Amino acid sequence: MYLEFLGLHREASYYEKDLEQAIITHLHDFLLEMGNGFAFVARKKRLHIEGDEFFINLVFYNRLLQFFVVIEIKTTKFTRQDIGQL
Repeated sequence: MYLEFLGLHREASYYEKDLEQAIITHLHDFLLEMGNGFAFVARKKRLHIEGDEFFINLVFYNRLLQFFVVIEIKTTKFTRQDIGQL
């Protein structure tokens, strides 16, 4: 997904918090980019799984397809450990 509507200057890399804040600031445009039926549910959603605590950057729900979309923002290489946490 190309996020040109966020208005960020082109850089080699961004901080995750800056990308997340830009998405929240431009939430309406982001939802339109994702497609029909999406609703914003949470930011920094805390999950407790088997005694461990995890935080999901952004959570959306698609009311047409009836499923959650979890967005984990990474500005570094996405690793197997990241997948395991999701």
